[in-house]
Amino acid sequence: MPTIRDVARIANVSITTVSATLNGTAPVSEELRARVWAAVEAAGYHPDPVARNLRRGVSDTVGLIVPDIATPWAAHLAKAMQSALSGRGYNMLFASNEDDPEREFREIELFSAHRVAGLIVAPTSHGPDYAVRLAAAIRTPAVLVDRVIPGSRFDAVADDNHLGAQLVTRHLLTLGHRDIAFLVGRPGISPSDERFDGFCQTMAAAGVSVRDDLVRRSCYKFDHAFTAVQQLMNIGAPPTAIACINIAQLLGTMAGLKNIGLSVPHDVSVISFDGFHPAEGWAPSITSLHQDIATISARASERLMARIAGDDAAPEVIRIPPRLQIRESCVAV
Repeated sequence: MPTIRDVARIANVSITTVSATLNGTAPVSEELRARVWAAVEAAGYHPDPVARNLRRGVSDTVGLIVPDIATPWAAHLAKAMQSALSGRGYNMLFASNEDDPEREFREIELFSAHRVAGLIVAPTSHGPDYAVRLAAAIRTPAVLVDRVIPGSRFDAVADDNHLGAQLVTRHLLTLGHRDIAFLVGRPGISPSDERFDGFCQTMAAAGVSVRDDLVRRSCYKFDHAFTAVQQLMNIGAPPTAIACINIAQLLGTMAGLKNIGLSVPHDVSVISFDGFHPAEGWAPSITSLHQDIATISARASERLMARIAGDDAAPEVIRIPPRLQIRESCVAV
């Protein structure tokens, strides 16, 4: 394996000069810098970024931690965040924890050991003491995305879920729907709670009651929704529309309706808060919210850079407005 000694020999300079050039710890001429990096390429030498960060006490790497990389949302976030960070001269490390807070805390510890410059975390948000544990675990500048933690000492960038709920609910109300089923996600998770709160508030503002028998709580996985929609469509007064808050719910809903011989939108309208699915390729295409992941990533990286630079202002929550994409899955009643 090539070493720094090989680079020094090829460049005909001292090891100290090579180290200073690679780590930026001393001024060198452009001619010498070019010669050293040419020798690095010729030798096939790959500097250890962790060791380099330890020596310099700084890093050009940011860690991104998400609950579940298998979701389209997380994949879109990772791509957009990498683009936003690279534009600021930073590399990105990535980790996924299956929505397990213990794994999440281990990942935070691992990234800390790699001396990352900062962290961007889509938090798991489990338990009443989660905010305290997260604050104790993170010892670098950090920004939260997607989920907002009450009482957190970190900046957060997230969708404007109340606005999204208003857009979804008003669209259904405009189409004449009053018996609207709502599949709520896991309790205690801010996007789920905020979307349901926004739905209830918008219904109340329109003078329409939310039917308790059309609300399904802790219904955030495919199999939950698959079972729930079949139950909903077999009650005495079934819903005319179903609102899903994530892609797993949407897939389960469509499969459950198909299983009992119902079609969308002929028998029931379906709308989704999660626009990260091949909506245009489905039959019918799904009316859904578009979450502006590019802007979320840009604002999160902007806040992180400010914190890395020493900004000690009070933490802020930045909300990014979604927009409704109207397609074929909702019709008037």
